[in-house]
Amino acid sequence: MTIEATIEAGSAPSALDIVADVPLAELERDPYPFYERMRREHPVVFVPETGRVLILTWDLCREAGVNDEVFGPTQDIHEFVYGRGNIMMLSGDEHRTIRTAANSPLRPKQTKTYVDRMRETVREYLAGIRDRGRADAAREIFEPMCQRVVGDIAGYGDVPDETLSRWLRALADRLVDYGRDPEVDRRSREVKAEITAYLEKRLPELAAEESYTVLGHLVRTAVPEGADAVAILQPTAEVLIVGGFQEPAHLASSTLLGLLTHPAAWERFAAEPSAWAREALEEGLRWLPPFGMTEKLTTADVELGGVRIPAGTEIAMVIGSANRDPERFANPDVFELEREDRDNVSFGFGTHFCIGHNVARALGEVILVETMRALPGLRLDPDAEVVVHGWQARGPVQLPVVWDA
Repeated sequence: MTIEATIEAGSAPSALDIVADVPLAELERDPYPFYERMRREHPVVFVPETGRVLILTWDLCREAGVNDEVFGPTQDIHEFVYGRGNIMMLSGDEHRTIRTAANSPLRPKQTKTYVDRMRETVREYLAGIRDRGRADAAREIFEPMCQRVVGDIAGYGDVPDETLSRWLRALADRLVDYGRDPEVDRRSREVKAEITAYLEKRLPELAAEESYTVLGHLVRTAVPEGADAVAILQPTAEVLIVGGFQEPAHLASSTLLGLLTHPAAWERFAAEPSAWAREALEEGLRWLPPFGMTEKLTTADVELGGVRIPAGTEIAMVIGSANRDPERFANPDVFELEREDRDNVSFGFGTHFCIGHNVARALGEVILVETMRALPGLRLDPDAEVVVHGWQARGPVQLPVVWDA
């Protein structure tokens, strides 16, 4: 990576004049060495291959993240992936209407009512794989159970597992592809058409019943009378698929990877999973957050960290980097179960703070505890490779494990 900075004496430099030349493929392979250098040398820097100015320290991400007036929701990538009017790109009254309706079934009190059902589903999926003795924990264990649990809460309870998985893969691939691969674009468009057809049938049913799901609550409370409910809700319904399914699955996989690769943490956790599950998840969130960045668009010229950022600039507040900022966290690259400095920013900031964080944490805790009970002697598979990939959404894409069947 090379960093070139054109800085005139006597004035704050423009972020667009501080350029880090790093290929997107290298960021996706392992962004952390690049983050370390950029944090140290230029924590506000333009990376052309991402099309964004990256903000890399904990303090600067926090400063930008709580300034909703200037660092507003981005438009291009969220509209490209989900469509105009999704919850990620809205602001003001439109955003409040959608967010309030979507958030109601996900509040702490309501989330507690889901835990028994979460546990039942997780146990069912673990029972189905227990006799195998080996599996890819990321794709074969955690992802299917998270899709089912969150799919039911979201309102996709009648959609088969394999369909939910296909929808997730198509939309998630589109999110990180940046339009590079025509085949990714084609598959995602096919899936979006399939989701449209599904919602055209499903939303009237949800409007007529009293099911307390996210889609049901949205269609009953966030759609004006006589409006096209599908057109209004489909973009947010797709956000629920990518964020809702992927976040807890990545969290469980990353936390397990952190535990299994840090023997002291694993020994303590394995001795008392119920006592340490929440602490393990919080450290997993910090060490390898499910989403490595949150995107914004500046609405006015602003100075951040001594650097000028013009209005209309696409921003990436790099959560993955902020969570490993040594100015905030001691030994930031180490997974520490008993860490005291837990102020991670993995669920974002401000008015666009992740609405699913209660469900992700509760489900992650259930998964860790039940997995330990169901799969004795759990350990990494010595004959297979762990693969962690991505920077925008980073996590284990292969997490091969074995246990005593």
